[in-house]
Amino acid sequence: MSTPSSLPERVSVTKTLPKTIQGIKKRAKKICLLGQKHAESLDIVARELGYRDYYQAQQKLASGETLPERAEHQSRHSVFLSAYWRDTDTKPRSAGCETLEVFLPSPLNTIVSKHQATYARNLEGFRQEAPDHLEMISNANSQARAWELLVRAALTLQFMEVTGLRPATSQKQRQALELLTDFPSKDHDSLWIDSASGMWIMLDEPYGHVNELSMVEKRAAWITEKSLHLTKPAWAGLYYPDNAIPHLISPSADLLSTVTVNLEGLSPIAVVPSGEQEWLGVSGPYNARFMSPARKASGVARRARPGTTYGFSKGAVEYHRKAGYPLLWRPETPLSQADHKRVGAELQCLMISPMPFKAYQKIRTWCSTLENWMYSEYREADREKSFDDTYYGGEPSVYAAVLDQVSALKRIREIVIDGYSECKPRRDLLKGLEIATAIVEGQATK
Repeated sequence: MSTPSSLPERVSVTKTLPKTIQGIKKRAKKICLLGQKHAESLDIVARELGYRDYYQAQQKLASGETLPERAEHQSRHSVFLSAYWRDTDTKPRSAGCETLEVFLPSPLNTIVSKHQATYARNLEGFRQEAPDHLEMISNANSQARAWELLVRAALTLQFMEVTGLRPATSQKQRQALELLTDFPSKDHDSLWIDSASGMWIMLDEPYGHVNELSMVEKRAAWITEKSLHLTKPAWAGLYYPDNAIPHLISPSADLLSTVTVNLEGLSPIAVVPSGEQEWLGVSGPYNARFMSPARKASGVARRARPGTTYGFSKGAVEYHRKAGYPLLWRPETPLSQADHKRVGAELQCLMISPMPFKAYQKIRTWCSTLENWMYSEYREADREKSFDDTYYGGEPSVYAAVLDQVSALKRIREIVIDGYSECKPRRDLLKGLEIATAIVEGQATK
């Protein structure tokens, strides 16, 4: 059993912001990163207070104006990001857990929901482990990669907080991507929705070739033809910060202008270690199970990542595990190779036969799964001739008639019932065959 760990106790969930010019300067010195200009730190603090930049803060506060109302009671909220890594290229192999704390004007829950995180650029591989903690589900392949992924996740949170944009999640929202399908040299695009107006913005992040005059003109002409608007903010971007070239596209010129102004010159909330720049997070052992302040305060035990715990399934055996993914199980008693070949021959015929797509999907999924079971059931030395062609590689014939397809599915079902002992994986397979059969039979009544 791994032991829970946390960042040093000095960490607090919120930090009070300064209210004077001197306070801004003092705070800027404190948060200034190695290699970062002091002016950039001043701008960061000013934006946390609700101003556009430090110059605006100077003007407003010098004139006797009080802080923006939202900043009077504003605190800086700690958000924790963690990632695990295993590096098999080092000798000996190495592994660890990295945790990065960043500070944002708003709590994590108000910036991104659990559902939205799965659609947001750089957050796809994370889950909300606690109200103040995002945890990467799978493993990175090195410590450097873990640092990079955590920094990019932090940049996405900053982008969402600053712009008010949220990732498009519904099919209706994502229809805008169809309009942008043939946008010249579109690359690494992500679709965002303005939470206030519901209007969309696409973030397009191609590489430097889009700066060539011919491509600039081609893209501009396309934008004009589609009655859209495009800006190119002086900002690092999300996909490959400071390497890809971020562009914003939207049907709303006003929204585009507002978002562009908010992003122009935005100093990154975190940076990837390089040269003399040290990692500003905490590096711990692989079995560390970081518990954020909010998780501790809840008194509720944290969940283990998928694929990192052991389980039991009666009549079944685990045959594959990978951190971040559900455990894969198969029946404990193997199906004979002869029966595998009979099932494989039927499935190959079904997969080239005309049928509803949903039925085809079910059949294809279980064909792949049964092949995985077969390779797990028989070691290489025990495999018979043409073993590799059992599920893919034969000479199948088309089952053109619905009756023939149903008969084939029933034959597969009988082989599975007779050959595999009772267990959940077998029940799941039979359920899949039942659904596919019902769909195929249904087309005969239409």
